[in-house]
Amino acid sequence: MQNIKNTKALIEEAVNAGIKAGVAHAISNVKDAFKATERRLYALPILKKKVEADKVRLADFSEKGLKFHSAYIMRFKRTGYRVPAEDMLDAIIQDLQAGIAADENEIETLEQVLRVFEDDPFFPTVIGRYIERYEDEDIAVDLNCGITQVWKQRTRIVRDIAVMLYGSIAI
Repeated sequence: MQNIKNTKALIEEAVNAGIKAGVAHAISNVKDAFKATERRLYALPILKKKVEADKVRLADFSEKGLKFHSAYIMRFKRTGYRVPAEDMLDAIIQDLQAGIAADENEIETLEQVLRVFEDDPFFPTVIGRYIERYEDEDIAVDLNCGITQVWKQRTRIVRDIAVMLYGSIAI
């Protein structure tokens, strides 16, 4: 009888520990999704500039070919094996095209999600902070509200954006 009680107690302890770990993991996922969403929003304007710069580089490579002292060549050389310049150029162009496509997909994804929240009266708190890089004080003046209200409403919207980007893991 004592063994059964001990076994039940051990099982209950293990289940409670599992539940506690699951809750901690879920909370961690929510925080991670929120922070990842903030990083993506902060990166959006810079990513747009990068895509434009990469398109210029792509056009330059396509028109002028390789400069043989380019840092890109080292990326495609292997010790003891010489890659023909045409193959290197093709690989560089494909690499740039793939990078541009991935970056454009990220931009489109974020812009599509942001459009969902355009009608929210506090949407300018998100654009002001992450895209235009304004301070909360300036955003509060523009919206004629307090700094705490700006922070709370922006946090609410970013949490909703995180759910749109990451699904249930952000809940």
